[in-house]
Amino acid sequence: MKKTISALLSLLLAGVMAAGCGSGDNGSSEDGQNGGEKKVAISFWALNTGWEWLEPAVKDFENANPNIDVELTQYEVDPIKEALKVAASSKTLPDMWFTWGGTLGSFYPENGLTMDLTQIAKDHRWSEIYNKAAIDMSTYDGKVSGIPVHLNVLGMWYSKNVYDKLKLQAPKTFAEFESQLAALKNGGVVPLAFGSKGGWHTMRLTEQLIEHFAGPELHDKLNRLEASWNDPAVIKAFEKIQEYTDKGYFPKGYSSLDPTEAESLFYQEQAAMINEGTWFDGNIMENGFDPNNYDVFKFPNDQTPSRASVFAEMFQINGGSSPEKQEAAVKLGEYLTRPEVVNKYIEQYGSPATLNVNISEKTPHLKTLLDSAGDGAFLITDQALPQEVVQKLFEAQDKLAFHEWTPQQAAEAMDEAIAKYKSK
Repeated sequence: MKKTISALLSLLLAGVMAAGCGSGDNGSSEDGQNGGEKKVAISFWALNTGWEWLEPAVKDFENANPNIDVELTQYEVDPIKEALKVAASSKTLPDMWFTWGGTLGSFYPENGLTMDLTQIAKDHRWSEIYNKAAIDMSTYDGKVSGIPVHLNVLGMWYSKNVYDKLKLQAPKTFAEFESQLAALKNGGVVPLAFGSKGGWHTMRLTEQLIEHFAGPELHDKLNRLEASWNDPAVIKAFEKIQEYTDKGYFPKGYSSLDPTEAESLFYQEQAAMINEGTWFDGNIMENGFDPNNYDVFKFPNDQTPSRASVFAEMFQINGGSSPEKQEAAVKLGEYLTRPEVVNKYIEQYGSPATLNVNISEKTPHLKTLLDSAGDGAFLITDQALPQEVVQKLFEAQDKLAFHEWTPQQAAEAMDEAIAKYKSK
């Protein structure tokens, strides 16, 4: 495998890489030594945090497929989103890339940038390999657009040490949750370890507040743009974001705080709770801590059924790459998600979309989170809403924190953004 290059360098060199990464490239193969097979080089962009298993797994793949070279570039969450946007606009997307489901992933097939995997999914019997929900979240306009990797469920993680010191237990109602926020603050601990740089971390709380005040039916209509966001339930949710900010329930300066910095506060027991998902046991271990010192509960939104926030992740393949590159990329994507590979790296893998895999004892909260979605789930907001509307929500959260907008103005701004989107 070619040496992994930094995300920043790869972004700066996007134009230089066009010949090797861009669509329509047909000249990247050369004669190999493997029984006369052509050597194929493919570029692959993925995440780094929580994906420490990926590089050795790719090396395993290359050893098993000596005619394929993989150039792996790994990014943090927000940088990969930006890098993919730049690459899409300049026609320099890699041969395969990681992305999320919903509207984050739909951008690429909607703009004709991805390979249609529908027939491959049928021929290779993906319905017997991957969770149906993960396949559905990787499908747009009836066409399978990605190879499912993860099916994630979010929950509220908390430090057992902090909770034990203050004689607290996981809350079962929204009233208990709010009571604990006050108790934690009074106990000298930041209640909520959220970093709002990028917007998506705080969004995880906003969507649960909307679920609480709106209920499942209205929440789904809001996400489908079938109901006005200038609704009392949304305004109440926005009021809570402003209230929690004013009461110091978030870290100081959280609007510009990177989520990884908020996570650090959680490990240091300076903050009590964090909203993370099925990958978080791996994060805890990666940072040198014991997952057994933490626990997780479903956000107590007082709804019946009480739904969890979920999302899928996938690998998409460049629709403009040469057939040889596409074949190699499909082979790589299916290899990285096959049960034996998932099981080999299960302690770091997160929450697989692959069926019939083992669950490691070192990820003690994975089953709890997966089970928490058994009563129902809703698609995470930044995958449910159109991306330009998502950006308005992120802006609203920041302006609420700084009292630049009232909750009413934030709700009105959301409706304006939706009207603008619908007018196109």
